[in-house]
Amino acid sequence: MIKQIDWQGTPAHVLENEFLIVSICPGIGNNVYSIWDKKLQREMLRTPEGPAALSEQFVQFGTPILMPPNRIDKGQFTFEGRSYQFDITQPATGNHIHGLVRQQPWVVTQAGEKENGQLFITSTLNLAEDEHVQRQYPHALELEITYVLDGSKLTQTLKAANKGTDSAPFGYGLHTWFLLDGKPESWKLQLPVEGIWELNEVNIPVGHIAPLGHYEALIEGDSLKGHNMDTVFQIGSNPCTAILSNDQVEIRYSGSDLFKQWVIFTKGEAHDFICLEPYTWVTNAPNIDQPAEVTGLQGIKPGDTLQLEVTLEINHL
Repeated sequence: MIKQIDWQGTPAHVLENEFLIVSICPGIGNNVYSIWDKKLQREMLRTPEGPAALSEQFVQFGTPILMPPNRIDKGQFTFEGRSYQFDITQPATGNHIHGLVRQQPWVVTQAGEKENGQLFITSTLNLAEDEHVQRQYPHALELEITYVLDGSKLTQTLKAANKGTDSAPFGYGLHTWFLLDGKPESWKLQLPVEGIWELNEVNIPVGHIAPLGHYEALIEGDSLKGHNMDTVFQIGSNPCTAILSNDQVEIRYSGSDLFKQWVIFTKGEAHDFICLEPYTWVTNAPNIDQPAEVTGLQGIKPGDTLQLEVTLEINHL
């Protein structure tokens, strides 16, 4: 079943099958703000009280879309000889943080059920029509996101089409909040990664990738008790896959090959929440003196379309 609802005065869409109830608000950043597991009778995400909370604190709930993700030093960078100045959205540090499509309304273009029972909803965002974006990022990108609910698996497919005349620098990520129920000792995170980006005092990579050290335990899986992370991991040659599990459920979160980095954020010592954040480019990528295959920096050429996929699968144990 797929239906449109009135979420405290704001339109939202609900995709529901025998496993999950997925709630999406295209009008506020196209955020999947709730995933309810029917078997466990449990919310999987950190959810807002309502649309006002989601709009005011867009990055604090659900699955915020970041384009580009995380911080850009002083909001400044150059790409192919062109200079960019993004708004300073983190006044305390003088940096830009978390991108240009923070709370924009997306337009639903299709929604329904496929012959195989999959439920889907497709929404678009045309950046050329947004003066706020164009002032900072003068590129005619058309973004299209399709969410598909298939059994206990939710897939997000992004298509970014460049309708302009210049190559567009492009970084993408998600800031997905999972609940730990105040029991970090019962949750384990498995994260196949190769190194850690060293950060400065304002959490911007300095360009050096350090060994994992005690985080090597994450490769095979480690309890979250005692972890305090706002940590940027280099995936390297590993697949982009994180597995969050306890004795009842395994949450498998994965991205397609262009996702080169993970940021893991516990908001202090792990207790109530953990953010699993797949990124195509590392924080501040355009300003880092490393090869593009390491930073994830890339451009979308005129006429080209970039496609990315992120899958969240919930398996009961």
